[in-house]
Amino acid sequence: MKKHILAALIILVTAAIATAQTGKGQKYIGGSFYLNYDETGTSAFYTYPQGSTRYLNQNILTFNINPEIGFFLGDKWALGIQPGYSRTSGTETSYYTSATNPASNYTYTNKYHTDIVGLAINVRYYWMLNSKVGIFPQVGVSSNHVLNNFLVGSLNVGGGPNVVFFPTQKLGINMGIGNVRYNYNYQTRGSNVTVNLNSNFNFGVNYYW
Repeated sequence: MKKHILAALIILVTAAIATAQTGKGQKYIGGSFYLNYDETGTSAFYTYPQGSTRYLNQNILTFNINPEIGFFLGDKWALGIQPGYSRTSGTETSYYTSATNPASNYTYTNKYHTDIVGLAINVRYYWMLNSKVGIFPQVGVSSNHVLNNFLVGSLNVGGGPNVVFFPTQKLGINMGIGNVRYNYNYQTRGSNVTVNLNSNFNFGVNYYW
């Protein structure tokens, strides 16, 4: 009998330790990082009566970082605050060929970059399948703005399912699988809804304490 009681106590203590990374009073810090370089980029060709233009957008560097700090409001609910920064840069080149006057041919090159800052507030609901693996749907609202023209930007509301894996008690690795998002453009005042549940994967790391 004593052996059974001792075994039960060991199991309960182990479970409590293993799942201590989530729960009321806990906090987490982490975020996500993305970096991509596309040397080839995109190309387009336009023709009209006066001539034709070949447009290239090459050497595209995309970078974004989204740190996050969160607080557990209960055993399963967590609120996260996530500032963000992203930059896209590249080289645009236009080759114009005149159909009537070769002297009018020209090449135009422009190196560009766009910096965007934003802030998001996210709500998570953790559903732990065992001591190492869990699922948490995340829903959030965010506002993003072009850094040198704050009136250009968008409001986004949406979310999607995520999987979390705890290789240690305090370290969680997240993988997001698609999302549903509503987007409102401040400049054009247009809006749209996008659903992407197949090819949109994102990764993040959180530290819990």
